[in-house]
Amino acid sequence: MALRFEASYPEGLCPGWSVIVKGETSSSANMFEINFLCNAGDQIAFHFNPRFSDSKIICNSFLSSHWGPEEVTDTFPLKAKEPFQIEIYSDPDYFHVSIDENKILQYKHRQKQLSAITKLQVVNDVRISSMEITKRSLY
Repeated sequence: MALRFEASYPEGLCPGWSVIVKGETSSSANMFEINFLCNAGDQIAFHFNPRFSDSKIICNSFLSSHWGPEEVTDTFPLKAKEPFQIEIYSDPDYFHVSIDENKILQYKHRQKQLSAITKLQVVNDVRISSMEITKRSLY
């Protein structure tokens, strides 16, 4: 069952914003995605894609009509039908991703114009119980 959540932030989501997604996957979960989208076209500044079948997390960007090189993380603390909390925080250089308050990866910004990142999207096999988007101070 494909589920979709989308939120727009015209003033831009990066840098300095923290997104906390709380939810649970279905028992038959294969994967889900959290995407940070740009206001122009179908560009994805950050694609966060946990894949249960491989127990891997794939990160990438879709810019100028092309996917970049995938970054794969073998750390996989998610389990089907178990609640999780994912926090994605952006500083001027990286997206930092924590799952259940444990940092699991950082992803270097490939979209250089951070203010163009204005949409957040969550799709596929996931039920969201809450989403919180807050401004954090840049240290």
